[in-house]
Formats: sequence, structure tokens, C-alpha cells
Amino acid sequence: MNFTAYQLTLLALRGIKPAHDLYNGTIQCSTPDGVRYYTASDLVQLAKPGFMDRFTAWIGKGVSA
Repeated sequence: MNFTAYQLTLLALRGIKPAHDLYNGTIQCSTPDGVRYYTASDLVQLAKPGFMDRFTAWIGKGVSA
């Protein structure tokens, strides 16, 4: 389980906290609904910024410049 700090932050914002790598490609995660199991590739897809994440970052660049 090699996620960047940015990916972990995006997952946490979605309520997903990776807990244990089960070494078969499955990762046990803590969610608001309880324990769930995801594949590593599913978590990578969930950790990609969505349109609103990118739009908000773009707006933030304009304001801080």
C-alpha cells in the first residue's frame, strides 16, 4: 500500500481510511459505515481528484496570485 499523502487526504475526505494491506490485493479500510474491503486499484481510482476538486484548486490559484 504505497499511497501518497495527497491520495490519503482525498480518501480521508471521502471517509475512507486504509487500515491493513491483506497482501492479496485487498485493503481493509475503515469507513463511516464500518469496515469495508477495497482493491488497491479501486482506492487509486477513488483517490483521483474529481472535477470540483480541480475547479476549487484552480479558483484558489487565482485568488492567491
